Amino acid sequence: MTTVSNLAPPVGPGNELALKHGATATLRLAPRAAEIAGDLRAIVPARTESDEPSLRILALVLARVEVANEWLAENGLFRGKGEPQPILKVLSTWENTAARMADRLGLTPTSRAALGLDVARGEAVRRLTLTRLADLADRDELLADD
Repeated sequence: MTTVSNLAPPVGPGNELALKHGATATLRLAPRAAEIAGDLRAIVPARTESDEPSLRILALVLARVEVANEWLAENGLFRGKGEPQPILKVLSTWENTAARMADRLGLTPTSRAALGLDVARGEAVRRLTLTRLADLADRDELLADD
């Protein structure tokens, strides 16, 4: 007696059968996120190693946004009955997250200006401190000469 199975054959590594847009598939996004992170490292002003976690998260979010937009370009903004694609709900959240993180890393004109002001203030304080220390040193020398 022969039985016929309606079950699909087992799936192996690299299965993308259930993959829809791929924007939440972190392993699939990892290579592109690494590329974006490399690009970001080159342009983040005054970057230090402590920026690395934020930079990597921003890169992953930007990779997600990129993949989601590519999927939308191929599949359209709306489904059959004119309903918006479900990915649109999270896409705007990802875009907002990316904008906030870019701002925090000094990648927007406003955040760079604020960073510049902070750097200028720090430089002014440093100069003032050095000037004040030089004045104090001169006074000590004058007092020592008396």
